[in-house]
Amino acid sequence: MNLATVIERHDASRVALIEGDQRVTYGEFRERVGRLRTQLKALGVDRSDVVVVAAGNEIHFATSAIALLGIGAIPMPLNPSSTSSEMVAKIAVGKPKLILAGKGGQRVTGYAGDLDVEVIDLVELDAASVDVEPDHSVVDLDPSDRAFYMATSGVSGSPKVAMLSHGNLDWVQNLLVTGDDPVTSDDVMLGVLPFAHIFGLNVVLLTSLRAGACVVLQRSFDETEGLRLIREHGVTLVSGAPPMWQRWLAADGPDDSMATVRHASSGAAALPVGVFEQVRDRFGFEIKQGYGLTETSPVVTMGRDHPTRPSSVGKVVDGVSVALVDMSGRPVDVGDEGEVVVRSPGVFLGYLDDQDTTDSVLTADGWLWTGDVGIFDEDGYLYLVDRIKDVVIVSGFNVYPAEVENVLMKHPEVTGAIVTGSDDPDTGECVVAHVTGSATQSSLEAFVAEHLSRYKRPTQYHFLDVLPIAATGKAIRRELRS
Repeated sequence: MNLATVIERHDASRVALIEGDQRVTYGEFRERVGRLRTQLKALGVDRSDVVVVAAGNEIHFATSAIALLGIGAIPMPLNPSSTSSEMVAKIAVGKPKLILAGKGGQRVTGYAGDLDVEVIDLVELDAASVDVEPDHSVVDLDPSDRAFYMATSGVSGSPKVAMLSHGNLDWVQNLLVTGDDPVTSDDVMLGVLPFAHIFGLNVVLLTSLRAGACVVLQRSFDETEGLRLIREHGVTLVSGAPPMWQRWLAADGPDDSMATVRHASSGAAALPVGVFEQVRDRFGFEIKQGYGLTETSPVVTMGRDHPTRPSSVGKVVDGVSVALVDMSGRPVDVGDEGEVVVRSPGVFLGYLDDQDTTDSVLTADGWLWTGDVGIFDEDGYLYLVDRIKDVVIVSGFNVYPAEVENVLMKHPEVTGAIVTGSDDPDTGECVVAHVTGSATQSSLEAFVAEHLSRYKRPTQYHFLDVLPIAATGKAIRRELRS
């Protein structure tokens, strides 16, 4: 098997990707992939090589991912807006052979010298591919072979790379293209969730390609542009994080802007009931929520195929086992809170070169301890109520306090730092820094801008004489949050 075959067997005349004024049919897409595969092999890319793809939601990303998979190489998508220091840290873990930079990743070419890895400009490579003979061969792989490396900071603040197999991702795709309400070749998907993250990558991009559907690419989120794309292209499927739905609600545009949408979903964070109700009243459909993690490829539960309960993330999908357990690992009763523990064909292979961290979350018999706390009701609907892990979710993106704290502590005038989250009407949560020392807010803002992506940067600073000291950081953070 090989995930690269998701683009095969579809009618060559059907449109696969739309980016601005560009429309790429499946036939043209296969040719693009084949030419790039030839070029990548000429650059020395071979089976099991890791290649970073620094690109936005663009044709170059999709072409690169499929071309690399077909070789048997391992794409490692990275957020193209990452700072140089973030990129360097993640690359040190992934050890890539090359970095491919798309339109959205052009800034990466500017600090290529800092990365100690050759950066290839995909725009230039594409321009030079006109006379290249396409290579349509696809390496046959085992389902357990590594498909993608997905970067995550983890609770320690140190970069980690989750290893996902061809079988992991294939299983989720198959789930989404079957059942009572599958993704089909007649669908048009809005591709706005970042492809560098698992929801955008597997649920939006790869599943759509597997179904033979069309993906309308939006490189960065803009609510007005998103509504325009939905109207213009007759989008039928929309997946977004809660802050996106909030901004679509607030955007100027007719109430029938989403009249063509037949299925809408939300993930990455809890959807406020008020937003659910306002979307239903304005646009005429109910948002289905789901739950998953990078480490589950990502689907665990879905609201699809079930009556909607606005505050629930749906029911456990077929083929997945979920237990809610107490601190001693014993299952809790229905209606009681417990940590969500998952076993499924989508559960990842582990963290690259980090067996200790892998062993801390994944048991030998395949159970993943998520760090999320949930409740099951009597009808099997899951409700998420808390997080054991210290994590702030900003616009659907995980921000790990330890990573931000590590950056703040590098400032010469900071003597202590604790980072928490706070509710935010626009992004769901925002990052809050509690700092001791003589640093000013303006100096800290300038400093973190050099080291952290925008969504990770604190938007609030509290300057204290002394930070509360306790045996564990979690207890301190909870005290400061309150």
